[in-house]
Amino acid sequence: MFPVQMLGGASLPVNTLVKIKEGLLRQRELEIDRQKQQILQLHARIRDNELRAQQVLQSQKGRCDDPYLLNAKESPYDSPVAQLHPQLHPQLHPQLQPQPQLHPQPQVPDRVSHLCCDKGELGRKLAAAELEVIHLNEFLKQNTQKYTEDIKKLEEKMKTRDRYISSLKKKCLRESEQNQEKQQRIETLEKYLADLPSLDEVQTQAQQLKEVQGKAQGLQDTVACLEKSLEEGCTVLQAKEDLIETQCKREKELVAAVQSLQEKVEQCLEDGVRLPMLDLKELEVENAQLQEQQATTTKAVEQRLQKERCLSQELQKQLQEKGEDLASLSNTLHQSQRQLEDGVVVGQGCGDQGPEAGPLLKEMSLCLLDLKALCSILTQMTQGKEPNLALLLGIKSMSMSGEENDNSLVEDSLRAKLLEVGKLRKDIDDLRTAISDRYAQDMGDNCVTQ
Repeated sequence: MFPVQMLGGASLPVNTLVKIKEGLLRQRELEIDRQKQQILQLHARIRDNELRAQQVLQSQKGRCDDPYLLNAKESPYDSPVAQLHPQLHPQLHPQLQPQPQLHPQPQVPDRVSHLCCDKGELGRKLAAAELEVIHLNEFLKQNTQKYTEDIKKLEEKMKTRDRYISSLKKKCLRESEQNQEKQQRIETLEKYLADLPSLDEVQTQAQQLKEVQGKAQGLQDTVACLEKSLEEGCTVLQAKEDLIETQCKREKELVAAVQSLQEKVEQCLEDGVRLPMLDLKELEVENAQLQEQQATTTKAVEQRLQKERCLSQELQKQLQEKGEDLASLSNTLHQSQRQLEDGVVVGQGCGDQGPEAGPLLKEMSLCLLDLKALCSILTQMTQGKEPNLALLLGIKSMSMSGEENDNSLVEDSLRAKLLEVGKLRKDIDDLRTAISDRYAQDMGDNCVTQ
């Protein structure tokens, strides 16, 4: 148990502890095998001693079969145990027990005495061998007891070692489960970190946001320029429409004058017989003058109509260009909206860049309101109605700026603005159709007058 405690107290890895325990077990097994070999050697020595004792006894028995030694064989002095342990057989040793004096025995021949001496030596050897066998048996018992005790101790140590190994295995299982949980947590953290944008990506997104904001500013400038040009075109169109209306009124007046003159001429022709020749000449001169005046007026009207056609064509082209510009602006606004939606996370990380989108939306909403006002003015003028002076002077747009600022705080997305742009494009298309209808109507009136 001492090496187990030493290993348990040391802070070593589990694999090294298991290897050390296996090495100790191998050493114990080697010691057990060595002790078993010693026990087998002792058993072999005991068997050798027993064989030697049997051989000695057999040789002694063969000698005692001689007819001269029959009486000596039966003598109690032949026993080596009795000779070695006289206290066990006191009756065999006369020197140990007092005996009465008997008649002296007859003398034995020299050969028998010599054999008796050899027999005594063999008995002593046999007794010594028996004593050695007894000692070896006792030593064998002691060794077997010692080895059984060692084996029991080793078995107890093996059991403790098995318990310790089972506890180590449980500990290893717990640690492996904890390691698996930690590994899973590390993998989840690595996935989370991999999903997070890097510093370069954040910088690139911030750069893209700056570029998008610059593009939006440029688009805002282009929208302002387009609004200015549209306002100029609307003023020119208003002046042309005023001129067309005055010319139409004058044309109507001239047509009425021509019709009245024609009626007068017809009446004069009917009354020509009764008129003198001088009046007829005056009427012819006046008719010629009126015809010339009518021709000049028709030429002037045709020229003005031609100019108005050219102007209307130019205005249609400008409106088409404005529509194309508005379409491109809507596309760019779509793209900027997508880029801004992609850069929302970066905008949340960089709090100082977010308020720049608010003024952009405000300015774009104001531009859309102005475009709506201009489209309504143009539609009213093309339909022959009186234009709204508030919209024409921009009073409503100025008053709506506060409301738009309030609305811009509510509508933070660009989708509402894109819908307003679509409605504005529809208004422009309606305006284009109204202008084309007015142009066709002017052409029809011109053909009728001619």
